[in-house]
Amino acid sequence: MMKPTCYAHTYPGNKRPQNEDFYLMDEELNLFVVCDGVGGHVAGGMASEMCARTVRQVVNEGKQFIQKYNADKSLKNRAVVAGLLQKAIGAANEKIFSQGEVDVVKKGMCTTIVSMILLDDFAILGYVGDSRLYVGRAGQVHQLTEDHKYSVEMVKKGILTPEEAARSPQGNVLTRAVGHQPTVQVDTLQLELMSGDMFLLCTDGLHGYADKTELKNQFTHEVQKIPENLVKFAKARGGMDNVTALVVKLDEAKEARNDVVDVLKKTEIVGKIPIFRYMTYPEITKILSIAQVRNFKKGQTMVKEGDPSDEMFIIASGNADVLKAGVKVAVRAKGEVFGEMGIFDNAPRSATVQAGDDLVSITVNRRDLLGLLRQESQIAVKLLWALNSELNSRLRTATADAAQKKGGAQGGIEITDVGSLPFDLSDRT
Repeated sequence: MMKPTCYAHTYPGNKRPQNEDFYLMDEELNLFVVCDGVGGHVAGGMASEMCARTVRQVVNEGKQFIQKYNADKSLKNRAVVAGLLQKAIGAANEKIFSQGEVDVVKKGMCTTIVSMILLDDFAILGYVGDSRLYVGRAGQVHQLTEDHKYSVEMVKKGILTPEEAARSPQGNVLTRAVGHQPTVQVDTLQLELMSGDMFLLCTDGLHGYADKTELKNQFTHEVQKIPENLVKFAKARGGMDNVTALVVKLDEAKEARNDVVDVLKKTEIVGKIPIFRYMTYPEITKILSIAQVRNFKKGQTMVKEGDPSDEMFIIASGNADVLKAGVKVAVRAKGEVFGEMGIFDNAPRSATVQAGDDLVSITVNRRDLLGLLRQESQIAVKLLWALNSELNSRLRTATADAAQKKGGAQGGIEITDVGSLPFDLSDRT
């Protein structure tokens, strides 16, 4: 595992009499947590500390699952670790809510949380509320979490435009918080690690002032100075809230990796596939969390004509020959995809595909993708929209070709462009 270095800094702000933020760094478990006791609620500071400590307790009790994954890096074992983090936050929710039910002074206390477990090769994120996690990677900064706020929810549902949501008096109202209700929905994300990754876990007292450009500038400094620098930045901009910044930096690899499909290349390749064209960076990350890299020798059969379809292939390096009845009819090159229809139905393969030379592919299994789509409705919508757009384009081309062969005007079905998208692409990086 790449060794992490971590530093944190917190400050009550220029206007608040006390600090209701709480952070935790457990380098033995490689667990990192930032919580923000919700302002205006009684005992917010108690809720944030209780949340972080409960999460650590539950994760520590289940650390054998972390050890099992690091010994056997399967999708199933990684999902168990993600489930462990969900369970830990759920336990914290139950504990905080119960305290509020039995003690009138503490009734209504709740908190946000953003948390991360570092495995040998993946980071597991779990979050509720509007505290955020960013990753600095290859000179870019990406927001990996999504705020659970009224403004975000209304934009996602198409009820408000981003401009209308920004002006809404309820825009910053949380739609989820740990301890507010008997149960809580926890969002998770699995991110493949890359040498030199830098993670920032922070409360809204910081990200309310610092955009990704400012974070990108700060990430160039020495890691031990970044948290305090960020807190000073928030203070200088007004510091109206408690502010906490926790930074985790992975060691740079001493030798450059020669992988033909490192994390950056996989993200770039998958992001260019037509059916994934509308995905944001975190959504592409979720697709990659269920993808696998497979190697094929020259002449090796990848799929066989007539066999059931259950997997799509994205060529990361090399070329593949497409054969019908033993005759080569096409070649698929680097960056191209085949078998994508196989992830939507069980129709027999229409052709045989063989590796034209030594080949590396990124593969996505139908069962794993459907499991992801059941959990991620926004990804399902975008995938459906991309499929509709692609099929429209192909049908339009086929109709035009048919009309041209007949020597007459185009007739039949009139296909119009998909037009405006029902989702925001401003965060696609």
